[in-house]
Amino acid sequence: MNFFGTSAAIMALAVGLAIAAMLVTRRTHAPAGANPLLVMLAGADWSFLVTPVLTGAMTLVAAALLYHRCTGRRDYPRYWS
Repeated sequence: MNFFGTSAAIMALAVGLAIAAMLVTRRTHAPAGANPLLVMLAGADWSFLVTPVLTGAMTLVAAALLYHRCTGRRDYPRYWS
């Protein structure tokens, strides 16, 4: 992922794009803005997106679906747009 380097401008752009994506999808979580910084400073490669990130996201969604299925609530997810 260090294709663009780790200059301050590139890292600021990465954080800005991450927060913009969160705002567009209405899923703002300010601490997640630090994720691009950590990935770039750690020198992670592209497999980092598959191993912990995708697996963790799928686990969270599966747990949420299971919880809502067990509690009988059927209003998940509330927003798809």
